[in-house]
Amino acid sequence: MNISRKERDDQRRRDEILDAALSIFATQGFHGTTMAQISQEAQYPLGTIYKYFSSKKQIYHDLVMERVHQLGQILLSISNRKDISAKEKLKASLFAKTKFYKSNSDFIRIYISERSNIDAVVIPKLNEKVNRMHEKMITLFQKIFEQGMDDEFKPYPPKEMAILFTELAHSIAWSSLFQNGNNGNEKQLGEAKNRPKNENNTQIDYADIENAVSTNINAASTDIEDTGNNSSDDDINDETNQRLNMIFDMFMNGVSR
Repeated sequence: MNISRKERDDQRRRDEILDAALSIFATQGFHGTTMAQISQEAQYPLGTIYKYFSSKKQIYHDLVMERVHQLGQILLSISNRKDISAKEKLKASLFAKTKFYKSNSDFIRIYISERSNIDAVVIPKLNEKVNRMHEKMITLFQKIFEQGMDDEFKPYPPKEMAILFTELAHSIAWSSLFQNGNNGNEKQLGEAKNRPKNENNTQIDYADIENAVSTNINAASTDIEDTGNNSSDDDINDETNQRLNMIFDMFMNGVSR
């Protein structure tokens, strides 16, 4: 579908404002960010910002929903492939989700760390939308497990396997943001610890988050044999690749026939 030059310009400005807002949210937190800061970072006057977004809440809402939909479309396209098995779809989904998290690391960190006091308190309807998308993701994986039930997977309840796989994929993808060699993460974590406190007078301890999630993965041995199915994407380094392959194989050992 052809769009007009004005529509293209409007979309470009909107995207630039969202990118600028994300940059400020990542260092100042949601509650510490002002529309004036977003205006300065985006290099657009406040009047232009308000032309596209009614408030800071709407900016945050749109940031979240756009990326949730992006990830959903990626996973949906994998699940709809006819040329690969159910097991291969799950593996492709795991790698795709990890790549998405790493490519959107600033957004993922700010969203996960502040979800409890933004979604549930400040923008409760956003929380409801994200939860619905989460359920759709579980349903998507459930259908993949059902597809492979005849010859690939043990006869466990498909929904239970889907829930387990969804949570496992999230933990692995989130943990990948804190592996050595992920450019800038240590610096950004340090900045995050110095954010202003939120309106509940609490502050997220990013070190605790990192340690808690990493314990789910750290049992990985560094000399596991490569499965030969490594992704060639630059966003996933050899260490992450090896870990993804190993954990996927561990999961498959439990559910495969």
